[in-house]
This record gives sequence, C-alpha cells and structure tokens, in this order.
Amino acid sequence: MKRWIMFVVVLLVSVQVNAQEFSFIPKAGLNLANLTPYGADMRPGLNIGVAGEYRFSSRFALEPGLYYSMQGYQYDDKGVTSKLKCDYLNIPVYVKAYLFKGFNVFAGPQLGINVRANVSDMVVSDMPGYRKQITGNIRENVNKVDFSLGVGAGYLFDCGLVVSANYNIGLTNIFKDAGGLSDSMYDNTSNNGVIQINVGWCFRMK
Repeated sequence: MKRWIMFVVVLLVSVQVNAQEFSFIPKAGLNLANLTPYGADMRPGLNIGVAGEYRFSSRFALEPGLYYSMQGYQYDDKGVTSKLKCDYLNIPVYVKAYLFKGFNVFAGPQLGINVRANVSDMVVSDMPGYRKQITGNIRENVNKVDFSLGVGAGYLFDCGLVVSANYNIGLTNIFKDAGGLSDSMYDNTSNNGVIQINVGWCFRMK
C-alpha cells in the first residue's frame, strides 16, 4: 500500500514540475454504494481526498487522485438490516475532456486498497430450516486490492469551485474465496458499485 501511495505522490509532483497548468483539488462528497449484480440497498457514506489536475491542452487533462472511500452495502431482510462496511483507499487516474467552458467528462481506471471490512447481521445462508448470519470483522475474506472503472462528469466554475458526479464500476470480486462465507450467495461475483457526488476547490499552481 505504501508503494502505491508513493507512486501517486511522485506522479503528482512530476506532473506539477512539467505541466503547462497544474492544479491541486481537495474534494469531499457523498457515496452511495452497493454490490453488483445483487442490487442490495445503497449504503450511504463519505469520500474525501485530493486530486492533481495536469492540463496539457485547453481541452484535455490528466487527473490522478487519492481518496478514502466508505463503500459496501446495506440490505433490509425480514426486519433486520444487514450491513457490509467495506472501506478503501482509492487511487483513480482519470482522463478529462473539457467540452465547453468548465463542463468536463472523465473516465479512467481506479485501484482500491481495502482498509476495513466489517459486517453486521450479514445473511450468509437462508436455506429452508437453516438461516445463518454473521457479525464482525471479515477482512481476511476480502481481497486487499480492487480494480474498477470510473466514469463521470463535472463542472469547474471560474471562482475555483468544482462539482462532479461519477459511477465506479467494480471489475473484480471483492471476496477472496468462500472461506468463512462458504454458503454465502455473495461467494462468486460480488463487485463494488459506487455513485459519488463531490465538491471541491481548484488551486492553480502554474
């Protein structure tokens, strides 16, 4: 994890040195997260971090970032609310296109490093006559690394205010294997899906 953080720091510094126009953009916002393809209820949470935008032309930019992101899901089942709190340190690298004025669209890959995985009343089996629920830390069952693709749009106001919305599509199963979740319906294909609505401020450095 330290190597990835160092990679982002070096990337931010290197693009600042060589950039035509470089900006730091602290951001914070709302997450609405669930697991696909099961369609569980959205778990609300926060994301907070910083991005660096390297504007290499009037219309195109590269934006690496580093964020703490609260993800997972929640699900109401027979009067019991099951929750998975699965938080990540996310490192996206977006390519941005400014279509007109401050309006932009962006897309790119994202690396996620799991830092927390707790469940409460998670139903791992609901067979007739046998219902099993678990509560506690399941980080040993969760993959440390998550890959996803982010797509979104935003607007940069003249004053420096930044607003954006994006969806992160998980590309990898969040669980390592069956393990302690051997009879879970989430064993095989459980991918993160996260809607993010952010606000930030653009500090131009050059």
